[in-house]
Amino acid sequence: MQFQVPQFIDIEDKVIGPLTIKQFLYLLAAGAIIFILYKILNFYAIIILAIPILGITIPLAFIKVHGQPFISIVSNFFRFLRKPDFYVWKKPIGKKPAPESEETENIKIIKKITDKKGQNKPIAKNSLQDLNWKVETNKEEA
Repeated sequence: MQFQVPQFIDIEDKVIGPLTIKQFLYLLAAGAIIFILYKILNFYAIIILAIPILGITIPLAFIKVHGQPFISIVSNFFRFLRKPDFYVWKKPIGKKPAPESEETENIKIIKKITDKKGQNKPIAKNSLQDLNWKVETNKEEA
């Protein structure tokens, strides 16, 4: 029994004309805001407020930067402003080393155990490496 496998799963479906659902909802929300402003304010105030609204809405609906939607770029930007990453390129002199975590302590325990047994088994840092080691050693035996 043969099944057809979808080929373009990373492309959103065009539901409303040439627009996806997200694009349509962005444009609908902007249109609703501008319509409410039209009912409340005079013509010149609407023009002044509609330009920034459309200036935000059109990139949200249509622009992608390196394959990512513009909304994710904006959210990452505000997340970085709220809590920027701090990278240190050179180790500061005179500071105490950071306390060791449980993982490094467990690795040291594993090293001691393997040294006592005299086996040459490499130390597994996580279960994926351990599984890879098991697969590789079972290949040689077969």
